[in-house]
Amino acid sequence: MTNPVQNLESANDAQPANLVRERRQVTAPTAKNNKAEQVYSGQAGSWEPCQPVTLEMIRTKFAGLVQAGRQCEIRALLRHYGAERLPDVPTIYFDELLYAAEKLG
Repeated sequence: MTNPVQNLESANDAQPANLVRERRQVTAPTAKNNKAEQVYSGQAGSWEPCQPVTLEMIRTKFAGLVQAGRQCEIRALLRHYGAERLPDVPTIYFDELLYAAEKLG
């Protein structure tokens, strides 16, 4: 029987001592990585607040939904926010209402 340690040593002796290891080529960082690094480090620029949702934005979205035949869903949304008409919806719910309308279509 052969000793496994001896087999390992003989295998190591068979390989040349001056092995050149392959270098892995590192690709240049992509623009996405650079942008992410800039955001993380705070160099991407100043923070800009989101545009507030206006009544006209909701009206425009509702007009598209009306043309698509979604009047019942619009009425249900308005009732959910305690209103019969769009101007009766409190302004604090405009962003939620627009989001819900966008989910409809």
